[in-house]
Amino acid sequence: MEENQNDKPTLLKAIELILAEPSVIKKETLSLKSKYLEKHQNKKTEDEINIMIIDKIISNYSYYTAFVGAGTALTGIIPGLGTVIATFGGATADAAMSMKYQIEMTMAIATICGHDIEIEEQKRLCLMIAGLGAVSEASKEGGKQLGTKAFINIVRQNLKGSTLIAVKEIFKKVGITFTRKAVEKAIPFGIGVVIGFSANKGLTYYVGNKVKGFFLLKEEPEIRK
Repeated sequence: MEENQNDKPTLLKAIELILAEPSVIKKETLSLKSKYLEKHQNKKTEDEINIMIIDKIISNYSYYTAFVGAGTALTGIIPGLGTVIATFGGATADAAMSMKYQIEMTMAIATICGHDIEIEEQKRLCLMIAGLGAVSEASKEGGKQLGTKAFINIVRQNLKGSTLIAVKEIFKKVGITFTRKAVEKAIPFGIGVVIGFSANKGLTYYVGNKVKGFFLLKEEPEIRK
């Protein structure tokens, strides 16, 4: 199925403009893994080392998202961000920044677990999981978090059809969710302040742990195009 740019959600278009290249994420992640293996290979199993690396990745990206409130100064250090602001406006730029690091975190975790994120279907899987994580956390009822098994089942349900269509539908929901939260909290649209420091960090940590639970499964689901 060929990708139609015209029917992509605005948020997804914006995210793609500022998302790091999978090849860069893969290279940096494998470099981190090599350092951990060199340091711990005689003391821990590879599975134990992978968990240590994943926990470090989640921690790092949680802080990255927490500090995106640096404001418009970010336009000078994140390629494409200025274009996103000019093309889509501040509200979409906010949501895109909130999701950028969560998706990159998901790609890094997938790499540690042996997935090749340079393959388009694997990249879509990461987009899907990060998007579902953000939606499930933001829409939880009564403060009740979605369990890992329930989250995995949701991902599997979305993998039953076309991943391209699923990603588009998921990011429509993500865009609506982020916009609604900003309006509810009367937060002005400016880079990285849609959710706020603590909540942004917490959201990324939540998504990271759901991603961790998914990718540590030994049996991987079939991915359809």
